[in-house]
Amino acid sequence: MTELENVLPFSGIDPRGRVKFSVLLEMFQQMADTDASKYGLSVRQTLENNITWVLRKYRVDLERYPTKESGNLTIKTYAEIFRNLFSLRSFKLRDSRGGFLGSAYTWWVLLDVAKQRPIRLDKCELVNAFRERFSDELPADVKVPEATAPAIEELWKVRWQDLDVNDHTNHAVYFSWVLDSVPDEVPEKMVPSFVEGEYLHPIPRTRVRCLTQEIPCEDGRAFLHSLRHAEDETEYAKFLSRWR
Repeated sequence: MTELENVLPFSGIDPRGRVKFSVLLEMFQQMADTDASKYGLSVRQTLENNITWVLRKYRVDLERYPTKESGNLTIKTYAEIFRNLFSLRSFKLRDSRGGFLGSAYTWWVLLDVAKQRPIRLDKCELVNAFRERFSDELPADVKVPEATAPAIEELWKVRWQDLDVNDHTNHAVYFSWVLDSVPDEVPEKMVPSFVEGEYLHPIPRTRVRCLTQEIPCEDGRAFLHSLRHAEDETEYAKFLSRWR
């Protein structure tokens, strides 16, 4: 378990004084790497054993959206085993006064690089450090519905700077594409309070379509998003975003 204060960069604030969603994800990534490195389980360290972590699911659930008034953000993170198939990493987010802002969860699969197959975590001694139980109750699994009638389509290009150490598009970039594909008035007046996604295939350097469909929502607005190859129906990931 690791808990650290994260300095909020000046460039991390949007025109309405809110913390950019991408900056939150970058903080979560850095915290995860710091914590995993203590146990020899960061991506760079596992690659030395010809295995690596691959993200499969992500959820961000914010009770209060952070702003510049929130000050430096304190994040606590820890990882534990989920059904012997995933490493579930949890994040708890607080403002500079200790006020609770929200939680995030990521589900990771350990992949044999040579065989390109997942490894059951109970069969891998390297992950013994993650066998400790921190949560009394694990979060519900992520199940994103299909976007069956998308009305919005955006085309995005994977840039060199979008790639991570696995030579695939970094998972935070996926969020940027889908959250930038909602109608203009949504991010102008609202914030993404709940976002979850399922990662189906890694995205190489290519062009990607983001298909977006608005769905009914009792409080605010909600959208389904599908990231697909620019020229065929290969689906790389799907997301649900709720705004309030």
